[in-house]
Amino acid sequence: MVAGRRIRFTAVLVAVVFALTGFSSSGHGHGSKSSGSGGGCSSSKKRSSYDSNGNSSSGSSSGGNGSGKSTPSPTKSAGAPAQASVVTCAGPGRPQAVLKVTSVVDTARLVDVPVVFQGANGVVDRTTVRVSLKARETRTVTADMAQKDKAADVTSCVVGTIN
Repeated sequence: MVAGRRIRFTAVLVAVVFALTGFSSSGHGHGSKSSGSGGGCSSSKKRSSYDSNGNSSSGSSSGGNGSGKSTPSPTKSAGAPAQASVVTCAGPGRPQAVLKVTSVVDTARLVDVPVVFQGANGVVDRTTVRVSLKARETRTVTADMAQKDKAADVTSCVVGTIN
C-alpha cells in the first residue's frame, strides 16, 4: 500500500516538475510551437523583454522592481546561428543595452542582433549590432541607441530574431 502511494507521489511530482520547466511530451515548450525537430524547452518564437534595471519579462514591457538584478533567458530562433540575452537595458543616463551573444554553431559567423528599446508608449528606438563570433564563442557587446536623448524614455529592451 505504501509503495503504491510513493509511486503515485513520484509520478505527480515528475509531472509538476515538467509543467513548471516547460517540458511536454509533444515536444512543444513554453506554449509555442517548435519546428518539430527536437523537444525539451526550446522555443522558436520566444522573445524576452528586459526593463531598464535588467529584470526579465516575456511578451510585454514591464516596469521592473528596482532590484537591478537580471535573470536573462536567451532568445533563440530556430536555425539561428546565435542566441542573445539582455544583460543591462538602456535607461536614464545610459543610452545603450549590454547584450550577451553566444554562437550555437561549429563555425565562425558574423551575426546581426536586432534590439528594440521600448517605452511606455511603444518603441522608443531600435538598432542592430553586428557581432563576429567564433565557433561556440560567447561575447558581451554594447547596443548603442541612435537617439541617445531618449534613453530616459526606455522601460525595456527586446532582442529580435538573429540573422
